[in-house]
Amino acid sequence: MRNSDPESYVLYLWRNRPTIVIGRNQNPWKECNLGLMASRGVLLARRNSGGGAVYHDMGNTNYTVVMPRESFTRNTCASLVSRAMHNEDIPTYVSERHDIMMNQSKVSGSAFKLTSKRAMHHGTMLIDADLDRLNGCLRSQAYDEIEALGVDSVRSSVANLRESSYSIDHLTFCNAVMTEFMLTFGIDGKGKLCEWDENSKDIVGRIEEERKKLQTWKWLYGQTPKFTHSFEKQFAWTEVSAQIVVYHGLVTEVNIKLGREIVLDLDSVREALLDAPYEATEIERCLQPVRLQGDHAEELCMWLVEKVRAAASGATAAVSGDSA
Repeated sequence: MRNSDPESYVLYLWRNRPTIVIGRNQNPWKECNLGLMASRGVLLARRNSGGGAVYHDMGNTNYTVVMPRESFTRNTCASLVSRAMHNEDIPTYVSERHDIMMNQSKVSGSAFKLTSKRAMHHGTMLIDADLDRLNGCLRSQAYDEIEALGVDSVRSSVANLRESSYSIDHLTFCNAVMTEFMLTFGIDGKGKLCEWDENSKDIVGRIEEERKKLQTWKWLYGQTPKFTHSFEKQFAWTEVSAQIVVYHGLVTEVNIKLGREIVLDLDSVREALLDAPYEATEIERCLQPVRLQGDHAEELCMWLVEKVRAAASGATAAVSGDSA
């Protein structure tokens, strides 16, 4: 957006390896089953634009349009893509939420970023995505226990275009969208088509700089708005309720209440966890000295690690894109 002519119209078509992409202000601990994603080889990425979580793989093609702000509406580009699909005899339409639908199922979601002079719209298009691999990845095991300030995704039933057309594929989709893009914005064959890959030296440096930022724990997890993870359990020795407050991915507050007074140093638990990254391995490491205080302390610490692991297990992931 920053490096293009403010009056220009730019279309970028691209694909990723299997990845869950969350919006700029979303909470991965609440939106994603991070452990399941890791076991299935599904990566995590956070984008600069808003909106909800979406799934990418090589059976999904993404489109990005950058255009003058004054010409932009939230339906402009979704309608463009829907018309392109009509030209391929695929009956799609744009919903009130600016999603592209087919037979009442969502085939494309959208996200937006606006500046004073430029607007960016990106959207997905499920062509022949592995929806079985997606199943279960977009809901945390701790979803009902986390109260978050970030944006929650709106759950929708999804479908692939392939359910309506045996001939649609990545290249066909790209060609259809490029044709409609030129017609819509009056380019009429005069547009300049650019293809980028890892050998495109003029753009690789800028992409690599951005990629490194997107791969950091600070961006993937530390960008998350403040949230509270609350849970409770009846132990043989008493009932325990816990609240862990996390801000920018780090524990900022720990509140633990016991059903009755017992000999248990809760201050040492709080002190051990403050400023720790909300990640199961780190939480377990921080609590290791506390576990040595006795049987009750060990049970409590093991339970805390178990609850954090349910929400926060999984590998830090990166984005990999293939342009077309």
